[in-house]
Amino acid sequence: MRYLSGISALPVRIRFRLSMLKYLINRTHYPLFTINSSGKGLRETKEMLHRIKMCKIVQYRRKSYFSLSVPHWPSRAFDSMVANGGLNITAAGTPLKKQIDTVILAVTPRCQYRCVHCYEHFNLSDHEKIPVAKLIETICRLQKHGVSIITLSGGEPMLRFDDVITILNASDKRASDFHIHTSGYDVTLAKACMLRKAGLQAAGIGLDDIHASRNDTFRGYKGAFLLAKKAIKCFQEAGVFTYVNTCPTKELIRSGDIYRFIEMIGAMKVGIIRLLEPRPCGAFLSGTSDGVLDEEDKDVLRKLYIACNTSVSYRDYPLICYDAFAEAPENMGCMMAGHSHFYINSSGDVQPCVFLPVSFGNIMQQDLQIIFQKMREAIPAPMHTICPSLQLSQAIRNKMNGGIAIPVPYSAIKQEFELLKQP
Repeated sequence: MRYLSGISALPVRIRFRLSMLKYLINRTHYPLFTINSSGKGLRETKEMLHRIKMCKIVQYRRKSYFSLSVPHWPSRAFDSMVANGGLNITAAGTPLKKQIDTVILAVTPRCQYRCVHCYEHFNLSDHEKIPVAKLIETICRLQKHGVSIITLSGGEPMLRFDDVITILNASDKRASDFHIHTSGYDVTLAKACMLRKAGLQAAGIGLDDIHASRNDTFRGYKGAFLLAKKAIKCFQEAGVFTYVNTCPTKELIRSGDIYRFIEMIGAMKVGIIRLLEPRPCGAFLSGTSDGVLDEEDKDVLRKLYIACNTSVSYRDYPLICYDAFAEAPENMGCMMAGHSHFYINSSGDVQPCVFLPVSFGNIMQQDLQIIFQKMREAIPAPMHTICPSLQLSQAIRNKMNGGIAIPVPYSAIKQEFELLKQP
C-alpha cells in the first residue's frame, strides 16, 4: 500500500492524463467525456476535487484508488464510468452525468451486532427478505443504467456468505467494482480469498474507536474490535483493497483519541478511512439526538481531514473520505438519490441515502427503473442545503410515533420534503 501526494503522485497523474487521450479520440465509446462544457466538464471536476481536498492517491497492487466513489484505475469499470459521464461530478442532475457513483445494496437483515448507530435498525431480522435471484436481477438493472461501485451490505453480509459468492459470480465485474461492508464478523482468510476469486475488489470494515471496550460497546458485540482488526488482515492477505468505515463519536473526538485512531489505522496500512458523521436515523432515530455532532466536533474532523489529505506531515497516512465535508452546501451539495449514491435496504425499499429513511418504492413490488424515476423527479438535482436527514429527523420521528413504519413512504412525508427545496 502506498499513499501518494504532491511530487510522489506526479507520475500517476501524468499517466492518467495521457490515458485520457483514448477518451478524447474515441468519441463513439466515450460521448460524455468532456474537458469543459459550460462549467460541467473535467476542468470543473478538478477544481471541485481541490476544493474538497481529495488530493491523495492510494496505490495497491499496481492499481490506483482516487476515492470511494470511482472504480480503481486502470480498469474496464473505470472506462465504463467515463463513458457514462462519471467524471463530470459537477454536472450531477444534468444529462452530462448519467453515471451513479455508488449503490449500497443490503443483502441481508441478519446481524449478530446491535450497533448504536445502525441505519438498518428497523429492518433487522432473522429471515431473508430478498431472494438471491432478485438481488442478481437488481444488480444487472443497475449496471445497465451505469453504476461505478456496488456495495454489498446488510445487516452482516458474511452471514449470507454463500449467496454473496453466487451474486459476485453472476455479476459483471467489468462494469462495476464490487465492495463489501462488514463488521468483520466471521471473516476468515479462506473466505476472503473466495470473495477475491469471485471478483470482490474492496472491503470496508467497520471500526470506530482505538479502545476495544469502547468500540465493542458502540458496536453492541463483545470482541468486535478484535474481529474488525482480524478481518482487515485477512482481506489484505487475500489481495482485497481495504478501507475502514468509522462513525466518529463525541467521546472519540473530544478526548483527542481521534488522532491516535488515525495513527492506528495508518499503521495497519489500510487504504482509506471513511468518516461517517452520526445521523438521526436507524437506532439513533428512536432515541435522542445526543449522538449528533455539534459544530466544534465537526470542526475538529474538518481540520483533521484537510491535514491528512494535504499536509506533508500526514503524507504516509491513508486517504480520508469525509462525505459530510464533500457534500456540504458550499461544495457539491447533498448527492443523494443517485446524483452520487442511493440505498436499497434489506427489505427492498429504495431510499435516497442510507441516512434518510424515506422509501420511494420496493423492488419486490415495483420496477426499479420506475422507482428510480420517481425518486429523481422528487430530487432532480443535488441539494445545497443542510443535510436532509438532519432537517427531516423530527418529522420522520413524528410519523414513526404516529404508527407509520420505517422507512417512511415518500407519500407520507412529501409535504415536508418539498419544504427542503425552498430557499
